[in-house]
Amino acid sequence: MLFSKKENTLVAVANGRSLPLSEVPDEAFATGLLGIGFAVEPADGTVYSPVTGRIESIADSLHAYTLLSDDGLDVLVHIGIDTVELKGEGFLSMVAVGDRVKVGDVIARVDLNRLRGGNYPSFIPVLITNPEGVSMEKLRTGSTVGGETPVFQYRIKRS
Repeated sequence: MLFSKKENTLVAVANGRSLPLSEVPDEAFATGLLGIGFAVEPADGTVYSPVTGRIESIADSLHAYTLLSDDGLDVLVHIGIDTVELKGEGFLSMVAVGDRVKVGDVIARVDLNRLRGGNYPSFIPVLITNPEGVSMEKLRTGSTVGGETPVFQYRIKRS
């Protein structure tokens, strides 16, 4: 499904292939327990911001980033599955807590060979973790350009 890049859109966080969360091999992500969104199966190790906003938190293991978008969404970018077990090995943060980022800014780099060699799936789930009042409008699956390809269009329901 094609749509134009505009407000209320999350873009791909990596070069690769976007897919629905239901295809991620982790029950918490696949069932939507942690929020609504999408995932990217990365082709390389550069991870981009899907939104314009502020870095709210970075996991000590550098595998997960929480961003507060300018329109008030809490967005989680989770690099790999069960990668917290790596304790930061193979991850490099390119941002700090409190930094302002724009759509497409590089937020992290990851050694995909390290993940895959350790049998860690390299999918990158991207979740809106405060989905109350937010609905998915469109989801684009398939080939992506990190930091550019619109993947997830949403609508904020005003009360």
